[in-house]
Amino acid sequence: MDARFFVCFVILSSPLTVATALSTSIVDNVSNASLRRCNRAKGSRLFLSSDYDENFSSGHGGTNRREFLTWGPAATTALSVFDFGSPRNAFAANLFDSPYLPKANEKDVERIPYSSARKYKTVTLANGLRALLVNDKRAFRSSAALSIAGAGQFADPQDLPGLAHLMEHMILSFKSRSSFGKSKDFEDWLADVEGASNAFTAYDTVCFHFSCPDVALSEALDRFSGLFLESNVVQVCRTEKTVRREIRRVDSELDFEDPNIQALYLAKDFVNPENPYSRFSAGNLNTLERTPKELGVDVGERLIEFFRSRYRPEQAVLVVVSPQDFFTTGRWIAPFSSILSRWRVTDVTTSRKNIYPGGFLLGNRLKHMVLYCKGESQTEKISFEWTLGLDYADIGSASKPFVTATQIGFILSQIISRRGPGSLYQYLLRRGWVPSGNTGVPRITIPLEVSRFQIIKIEVLLTTEGYLNRSSVVAAVYDCIDLIKKGQTFKLPRELISQYVNVAKLFGYTLAPRPPDAIELAIDAQIFGVGGPNNVGSGKWYRFIAIDERGATALLQRTISIALATMSDPSNALIIASAGNNALKQEGMRLPLDGKPSTPSSKWLSEPVTGGLFFFDDMLRRRAGVETLILSKLVFDEELVRPVFNPLIPIALRPPRNVIEPEGFSNTNERLTFETDQDVSLSKDGNWKILGAEPGQVGLPLPRCPPETTCRCAFTLQLLSPRPARANVRQAAFAELWKLSLELAITDLAELGAPGSLAYDISFNKFGLRLTFLGISQNISSYARRICRRLVKHHFTLLTGPEMLPPSLTAMAVSTASRVPNLSQQRRSPIVSNLRRATSYDAATEGIAFLRSCSGAVCFAEGDLLQSEVVALLSDLNDIFSESIGSGSRSSAAIPTINDLVYKPVWKPRFASSCAVPGVALVSDACGRLPR
Repeated sequence: MDARFFVCFVILSSPLTVATALSTSIVDNVSNASLRRCNRAKGSRLFLSSDYDENFSSGHGGTNRREFLTWGPAATTALSVFDFGSPRNAFAANLFDSPYLPKANEKDVERIPYSSARKYKTVTLANGLRALLVNDKRAFRSSAALSIAGAGQFADPQDLPGLAHLMEHMILSFKSRSSFGKSKDFEDWLADVEGASNAFTAYDTVCFHFSCPDVALSEALDRFSGLFLESNVVQVCRTEKTVRREIRRVDSELDFEDPNIQALYLAKDFVNPENPYSRFSAGNLNTLERTPKELGVDVGERLIEFFRSRYRPEQAVLVVVSPQDFFTTGRWIAPFSSILSRWRVTDVTTSRKNIYPGGFLLGNRLKHMVLYCKGESQTEKISFEWTLGLDYADIGSASKPFVTATQIGFILSQIISRRGPGSLYQYLLRRGWVPSGNTGVPRITIPLEVSRFQIIKIEVLLTTEGYLNRSSVVAAVYDCIDLIKKGQTFKLPRELISQYVNVAKLFGYTLAPRPPDAIELAIDAQIFGVGGPNNVGSGKWYRFIAIDERGATALLQRTISIALATMSDPSNALIIASAGNNALKQEGMRLPLDGKPSTPSSKWLSEPVTGGLFFFDDMLRRRAGVETLILSKLVFDEELVRPVFNPLIPIALRPPRNVIEPEGFSNTNERLTFETDQDVSLSKDGNWKILGAEPGQVGLPLPRCPPETTCRCAFTLQLLSPRPARANVRQAAFAELWKLSLELAITDLAELGAPGSLAYDISFNKFGLRLTFLGISQNISSYARRICRRLVKHHFTLLTGPEMLPPSLTAMAVSTASRVPNLSQQRRSPIVSNLRRATSYDAATEGIAFLRSCSGAVCFAEGDLLQSEVVALLSDLNDIFSESIGSGSRSSAAIPTINDLVYKPVWKPRFASSCAVPGVALVSDACGRLPR
């Protein structure tokens, strides 16, 4: 890249209005829907173009399209159905008359992600333990996990809190024997062979797991199984020295100074006392040693009793992931047929059909608290918690659709955690109540999810100003929920449900960067079952409802409506705000002294378990007035609006096209669409062309996804201009500001595209300007057209806007210029000087000059894009740029090769990465879906 142009990849938040964003979307949809004459290499044809051609088609080559228009100032939703013909595709097929293009009667079959590298086999051992063997050819390490249902924190006896946690420690403390060698601590042995192990005790399940090099897997499984032999467990539990040591290890894991732990136990204080969630389940010296000793309780014998009643083989699932074949791993797991409890238990219920009575105690003021966080902080936090009661008992065996709390949380994330105009985030950000960027976006989590008892939680990081206005923040959250209400219900439109489910499937399954590991499979097997055609081990996506199932969408609508009705009732929520010294001082509160209330008459109280200090605070006392204010803003300023249809998210995901290429190759994520050594020109003068690629040509480095063919694709357009290579310091500075201001101006479009797996990159190079788009085949063309329309009109936006550029934009450009490598100080200093003096007019005129210097464009595509689609898209972009480029160009620019253009893109917006998209952390393994 030429050193005289520096590149900055930054997205800055801007207070864009709803009217601007939505009206632009509508214009983008219809401005191209007119008959235009296109001159191409093999004749001229008339065809109709629309941004919705790819968006909502469930299969390629279809003629019926559904277009969803966003609602206007009256906050109503309009649904319009159009019948768009596709003569464009027919013409493109004539242009590239190839036997390798898909036939009209061919059906595209969805590929199971990672099915080419993974195979599953389920076996049931003699003791009833179920084992899931995973043959993974791509696994560079082997791993195993053993989960046991009914042995988690909720199984603690009431007189020995933390016993389940201690049992986990006792299991791992045994020095396991092996036929391969002498007895040795399992963790120490694993460390010697470059392996690792751990365990965790969840509310309803306990899970033990390890990983190691494949060469050590056989002995590792042998030693691992020895940890669960009943005779070995009895031996270690009757060793008083070991019990005392592990109790102290359990105690050392507690950190009652952690604000998150304090908030957890503060929330537990407001749960029905008969519910096991209300108990202290971590365990410490008091609950596991001192108190039992005073009462004459033998903890070791109680551990043995707990193991025999709760560590049941029929409640356990073993998962082994290895490149080894099934026959080999099947022999290696033979020792597990004699592990766990061998006692027949008839008087202790070990099934998961327990009833957890009640949720949070009812009432408003008693459940609103401010928790003191020691130290200085610039950000505070407020959280909302509600309980649900979904029954998971028959999920694994039922053939009918089911809904989980995770599914509800994901759908609500698309509403509560969205970023665009009219969102809760934008509403709070404009008032300075939340920090900008990812940290200020409301986040939904599911801290507890067991059958018949789940907790859904909304967390919002606040600025000090936000904390001082916490009642208004609470009111805004409730009004955001109330906006969904239509009549007496909270029923979401079917099309919205379909879009949200497709977002979950895209990021959690179709484009998942890795398959589930042994731990995730072992835990999921306890909820969703194992071995069935749609269970864990089938390769299908079992975690989310399939909207094409009969009655599935209606069930999801009803369940979400019930959840929203629960959340909209202020008496159901537990609200905890945290505050540090700075926030409390500004509020005029007297700070606690030495961890105790400042005066005997102080309203500070102490949480019994952790000692955390808090006080009650009615955060709904100003709700009525704030609600009136918000609703008036909704009518006149449209600041807080209900969720709308996103034109960049398909209603139905189309499987990758079954394109068979020469020599038996099928299209893959890396394969370029055109594999020919001849460029394809779309104009008589050859200024707009598709670059040919020889077989094996390397494309852009795309985000990691399954090795099978997916719907992911990328499209790169290079505008050809000699101006960047010849630019002086003034032109270089103004051009960079033009690019940065463009990225700022399309923030709303980037926010719309991110849930649809869309991203872009814009960068100058010595050949001109590279525009790269990432997405799926159903929406990438629309996305590219929209951004290019904004680009050619951007100078007008600058000229009609404020005279000076935003100071934050200039500061970011200066900061970037200071970090550009291979840029001499002699050139850097005048660039920085020009950046600081530049106006909007300077950036606009340089943008105009650059476009006029362009003589044409070249492009290439990769992934799930047909040749006809690439031709059609390039033709559309030619039309979009036709009146903006070339009028001032006097010399032709150098024509790059594909190798010149495949340098690594920096995808924008930054929150387009899968883990930053709202709700994806709930469904994606790679984003930490499963706490451990």
